[in-house]
Amino acid sequence: MKINPITNPNILKSYQATKPARETSKVSGLRDEVTFSAEAISFSKTLTEAKEALETRTPEEKSRIAEIKDAINRGEYKVDSMDIADKILTSIIGRV
Repeated sequence: MKINPITNPNILKSYQATKPARETSKVSGLRDEVTFSAEAISFSKTLTEAKEALETRTPEEKSRIAEIKDAINRGEYKVDSMDIADKILTSIIGRV
């Protein structure tokens, strides 16, 4: 099926003339407002403090993190599965 392009500009004009006009209304003086509960404000503050605490690193931690990143990038970082298993079991047994 072939669709021919509209070559008659009068067709387009007649369509636009019959197309319903959009109604726009302006409401003046109304504004949206959001209020937060005291619990939400407290939670947000606590979350911000926790993020800041996690982002604060000692020079030793920063150095160790840089070493690990370099080893990963070089493909030389090895993880000992026995150490991981020991730490998991220790954390589980330590909680009981």
